[in-house]
Amino acid sequence: MLRKKILVLVLLGLLGITVWGVKDLFVASPDGILVADKNKSSDLKPYVATDHPLYKCFLAEYGDKKPLLTGVNDINNDGWEDLIVIYQDTSATNKMIAIWEEDGIVSISEPAPAPIENCRLEWRNIDDKDPIELIISGSKGVNVGYAIYRWEKGYFVNLFGTGMEDCC
Repeated sequence: MLRKKILVLVLLGLLGITVWGVKDLFVASPDGILVADKNKSSDLKPYVATDHPLYKCFLAEYGDKKPLLTGVNDINNDGWEDLIVIYQDTSATNKMIAIWEEDGIVSISEPAPAPIENCRLEWRNIDDKDPIELIISGSKGVNVGYAIYRWEKGYFVNLFGTGMEDCC
């Protein structure tokens, strides 16, 4: 088990993903990347893009859910910003959705599992072709995981990852 956790951490490091062990010392930038800010350790909260035009759609459909983190990027390669929202679904589970507008119609994806703690979103063009890939990582207790998704025809397609079943 220890060997698997070390392998996961090495893989995450190679992908440029940092897994942090302290839960509340991080803030997300508008592009959805969590970064440490050692100067402000008491008042940092994950970034939630409440001013994004698509955020009101999240509130309309999931107003009773607590948003934890958002990321903004063009996930479907149509030239317009889309919104990823990670929210607390139950006291023991988090979910992730995508919200996008196409031909004047706003759509919301089916929820996908998201990590419980230390959740991080990052955008990477791994294969040097569109659309951009979304890397989600996080933990649940001592279990660490990550997954790399591509957005295809309205769905998150899990390209590869490890440990997500233990941290979601």
